[in-house]
Amino acid sequence: MTPPDGLSHRHTAPGTAPGTLAGRAPVGEEALDFTLVEYSQEDCEVLHEVTVDECRFHLGTPGKTWIDVGGRASSEMLRDLGMAFNLHPLALEDVFHANQRSKLDIYDGQGFIVLSDPVYENGILKSRQVSIFFGDNYVISFHDHKGDIFKPVRERVQTAGSRLRTFGIDYLVYALIDLVIDRKFPLLERVSAHLEELEDETLEKPTTGTLERIHLARRAMVAFHRIEWAERETVLAVMRPDTPFIMPETRTYLRDCFDHAVAVLELVESYRDMTNGLMEVHLMQSSNRMAEVMKTLAIITVFFMPLSFLAGIYGMNFSREAGNMPELGWTHGYLWFWFVAACIVGGLYLWMKRKRWF
Repeated sequence: MTPPDGLSHRHTAPGTAPGTLAGRAPVGEEALDFTLVEYSQEDCEVLHEVTVDECRFHLGTPGKTWIDVGGRASSEMLRDLGMAFNLHPLALEDVFHANQRSKLDIYDGQGFIVLSDPVYENGILKSRQVSIFFGDNYVISFHDHKGDIFKPVRERVQTAGSRLRTFGIDYLVYALIDLVIDRKFPLLERVSAHLEELEDETLEKPTTGTLERIHLARRAMVAFHRIEWAERETVLAVMRPDTPFIMPETRTYLRDCFDHAVAVLELVESYRDMTNGLMEVHLMQSSNRMAEVMKTLAIITVFFMPLSFLAGIYGMNFSREAGNMPELGWTHGYLWFWFVAACIVGGLYLWMKRKRWF
């Protein structure tokens, strides 16, 4: 299970050889979803549930090939895919462990991009990784979940005359990056709605669990900020002129993608500040409630202190006959006692009211 901070923790022993596919909790033997798209300016072919051998065959054809793999692959399956698609062992290790920091790596004749496609549920951010390999005329994408997240891009590829058909394979790389980044805007809307609920709860009816929920949301925003910061730097790295396979005309579109990444990062920063503010408001509200309680108790104490003093004096066992307490012999002494008590309480009330203590 992904920890609440959105990170995965490796358990690979120190000194393990690079590229070793070990140290991750085992996954079930669930079949992966392979979707193959082979296209050119004139034609497009989409194949679902293809085999690894079919994918390997299409990688050797002259057309542009896009292979999308959905699901968490076991170490054996990922090792076989690496051999079939000629993927670098270090990149396979990052795909295997998942939830890696967003980045761009360049290997011999191949680029490798790591992005994040998180989900936000009940104040907890669960990170999901998207990995993209690309070369001269192919793109191979991996995503942890089996949902068809790249369906909009695939539909655009099938549209005759679209830029995806007329531009090079680098434009497909841009389209996939842009989709992963744009998927965060609906996610941020859910974050905003959740924070508004927490704000209303904090200001109106805070409960014993309110602080815990605010703390979870704060941790999620800290993790989200870390993810988006790295993702922004990744898009910037792809835009650099020395990045292979990325043409100058595609960098123009990547600048727009970079603007989206910056916008997401700024929203995350504002929501992170909002969660910090909510925590301060909750603590301030708790302090105010405690101060009100202490103020009420202090007022009650002030009213009863002189009454306790009077009751203590006239409750002493001194004899009236000996002349020690002549007031005990007063006619209507009991009523006089309550009259004096009422005057004291009324006087204190008027004095406090004038001082605006309540």
